[in-house]
Amino acid sequence: MSGEDWGSAQYVRERFRRYYAINSGSVKAPPDILRREFGFLSFEGRSMYRHIAFRDVTELRQYLRDYAPSHAYFSAAYYEKPDYEMENKGWQGADLVFDIDADHFDLACQEEHDRWSCSTCGREGRGHPPEACPGCGKATFQEENWLCPDCLHAAKYEAQKLLDILVQDFGFSPTGEISVNFSGNRGYHVHVRSKMVKAMDQLARREIVDYILGIGLKVEHQGFTSRPSGGNSNLAERGWRGRSTKALYDFISEASPEAIKDLKLSRPSTKNLLESRAEILDLLAKSHPSSIMKYLDQKSLGRMMDAAVGEQASAIDTVVTTDLRRLIRLPLTLHGKTGWLTQKVPIEELADYDPLLSAIAFTEGTERVYIRRAPEITIAGERYGPFEEEAAELPTAVAMFLLCRKAARVER
Repeated sequence: MSGEDWGSAQYVRERFRRYYAINSGSVKAPPDILRREFGFLSFEGRSMYRHIAFRDVTELRQYLRDYAPSHAYFSAAYYEKPDYEMENKGWQGADLVFDIDADHFDLACQEEHDRWSCSTCGREGRGHPPEACPGCGKATFQEENWLCPDCLHAAKYEAQKLLDILVQDFGFSPTGEISVNFSGNRGYHVHVRSKMVKAMDQLARREIVDYILGIGLKVEHQGFTSRPSGGNSNLAERGWRGRSTKALYDFISEASPEAIKDLKLSRPSTKNLLESRAEILDLLAKSHPSSIMKYLDQKSLGRMMDAAVGEQASAIDTVVTTDLRRLIRLPLTLHGKTGWLTQKVPIEELADYDPLLSAIAFTEGTERVYIRRAPEITIAGERYGPFEEEAAELPTAVAMFLLCRKAARVER
């Protein structure tokens, strides 16, 4: 790291310190703070300090004022001795935690604002890096990952789908058992605090993950069988019987002829989908699922359902939910890669929530920075950039975002 970059890191740390000196009183203790482990990343060397416990929220707030960490976390787990080493903590259970991060999605906007370069030959490209460099065949890349309103909207949409599954299918209370936090960067964290989940082991949590992702769905188990059957449509049913039918309905109604052909279904199924789309949709909406089997063979239907289910499933990070000792971001603390706040979002306000307006921590003043390279960014309703090797006087919120992402340095 150059001297100028180090000075910029010190600048960011000082802004974090000043923020916590004034605002640490707004930080709330997580439920049952005495049994939670805390962890913090520092600016100096970005070392992780964990196995930390606090007796109350006053101690927690004092720590934030004293050390001004770049990232602050608390455990999803409850421990008998949270400040001991892992093997001696005495695990007593854990919340069910979900992480949704737009960086894990394939979005059109990423082709505009994300870049990769091969660490071996220097070849560059946009969007997600390929499995292997087309220039040299190696698979080691440096990445520039940014975010935009489209990324954050996609993450919120996945969070809303997750909440629907947790409430409608699992029966968790949206007011007493579920909380939603903006992560401070690209996504959302959803916490379920319930006696039903606290003692679940990894296998049980994996089953929940598989259900939310719609993994292992068999069309015949959702009512799509070749045997004629009377009855009503599955659209109104709860669980995946209803969701899978809705997924197919939406896919068939919206898919272009090219998308249908790309699935490589049997010729009769492809022909029927293209020529009898309206009839198939009418049957899905009004009749038993088996009624469409005269148009589609089971193998083709299964392939189409695999493509359709993603719109009903929620794109959660599987590792986070199955990790019994996961550290998750502490609400109302700063995120070291953006300078934004991790915020609790009331579920009833999530639809209208905009982190680019609500999560901005540094709202006053301006700062002059030199920007190496950055795409167009939107903060607090205004657009800035793109930038390429230039100096600019920017609102502090924008300058801090660029500094935290190491795309700029402070100009003095």
